[in-house]
Amino acid sequence: MDKKVLVKCERLDNFGRGIGKVSDKIIFVPNLLPSEESIVEIVSDKKNYMNGEIISLKKQSLDRVCSNCSYNSCGCSLKSLSYEKTLEYKREKVKDILKRIGGIDFDIKSIVPSDNIFGYRNKISLKVVDGKIGYFKNNSNDLIEIDKCVVATGRINEVIGVLKKCDLSLVFEIIIKDMDELMIIINGKMDVNSLKPFADSIYMNDKLVYGKEKVLKNVLDYKFYVSKDAFFQINDDITKKLYLKVLEFAGKGDNVLDLYCGTGTISLLLSKQFKKVTGIEINKEAVSCANENKKLNNIRNINFMCGDANKLTKNLMADVIVVDPARSGLMKDGIKNILNIKPKKIVYVSCNPLSLARDLRELTQFYDVKKIELYDMFPWTHHVEVVSLLCLKTLEK
Repeated sequence: MDKKVLVKCERLDNFGRGIGKVSDKIIFVPNLLPSEESIVEIVSDKKNYMNGEIISLKKQSLDRVCSNCSYNSCGCSLKSLSYEKTLEYKREKVKDILKRIGGIDFDIKSIVPSDNIFGYRNKISLKVVDGKIGYFKNNSNDLIEIDKCVVATGRINEVIGVLKKCDLSLVFEIIIKDMDELMIIINGKMDVNSLKPFADSIYMNDKLVYGKEKVLKNVLDYKFYVSKDAFFQINDDITKKLYLKVLEFAGKGDNVLDLYCGTGTISLLLSKQFKKVTGIEINKEAVSCANENKKLNNIRNINFMCGDANKLTKNLMADVIVVDPARSGLMKDGIKNILNIKPKKIVYVSCNPLSLARDLRELTQFYDVKKIELYDMFPWTHHVEVVSLLCLKTLEK
């Protein structure tokens, strides 16, 4: 078969790739938009599908924009689509996944946009190969060398500029966290003196070599310590809106469980609305950070537990349960224990509609899905954040 073929894009898949057909076989083409036609080079031919790359566009969509990001095969899978259309794509994607996998036909009318669609990302992970920094191409270890990242904050890009002038020959990864204070995490060996004017904290191979052990972050009038391994949402604007929605959905009550609580961000916010808050997190460092955050904000009605949230819930009780799991979602034991607790409400925060739909299918045996809100935490990518409110079916509203 000729490696260069004409492909017409029929639609986008769940990862934002264009889908077409070549000899009745599906081909995935990044940055090819619906209704567009392109000469495509076949870069891999698998048993059931192909992967291709655009060589030249023959028919262009009216929804195509000139992207601020000039790198091919990076994480900005929707960068060629107008921002309004990326929001429409994500809304329709979630609706389809919920119906197809979860059996939930829910009318999601809109998605909360990000106020900042560039410069929003407060954390990036840079790969280093032969002294050059950048990102790995999608599904490969080939480096895309970068000079700046348009979705990263200005301070992160300042640090990238400094790193470009450093000897990185013995470095293989650099993580930059731009909270209210800035942390740089280096895996490898380098001279960090040129980075010190920009950083409040520098780690090298898990050892603190400059500044503070943890950096500070303010969210909705609360202060949080962020450690080198702790998770924190990457879009400040959307994070605030999302957390306010979680508080609205949770309401007020006596006892609330915050599962997969991380450094206790949501737990601390819930402490004003509930008499008792219990946060559960498996990462020891995150739990230690959560307890420090509790003291930092002078909050006394929270108890943090270190362990598997799928197991520690077995003998607990709660009026409301808030869950914000990793992309893999809830485990079967976790769902079973939640159903045994029978909270009046479940507030489910998810970054993965696929695992969310799977879990909702199980939970909706006993719960009604009352509300679903979408948040564009990751502009120009195929990712989307979802907040769902479930109410116990026997509960009259």
